[in-house]
Amino acid sequence: MMQIKYLFALFAILMLVVLGPKETEAVDCLSGRYRGPCAVWDNETCRRICREERRLSGHCSARLQCWCEGC
Repeated sequence: MMQIKYLFALFAILMLVVLGPKETEAVDCLSGRYRGPCAVWDNETCRRICREERRLSGHCSARLQCWCEGC
């Protein structure tokens, strides 16, 4: 039983090491050029504007804001 706990702890640490850096690279920020509310049907416009801002992509949030990915 004790070996399973150590194995689980080792697995959890390895997952943090492997997945940790990828999470820090993908930081989102508000678009500086998108104006007005950003609803689900505005996702394509948000993506386009974010790409024009030289970001990876973009998406509308529940707070009706356009968030760019890869800032």
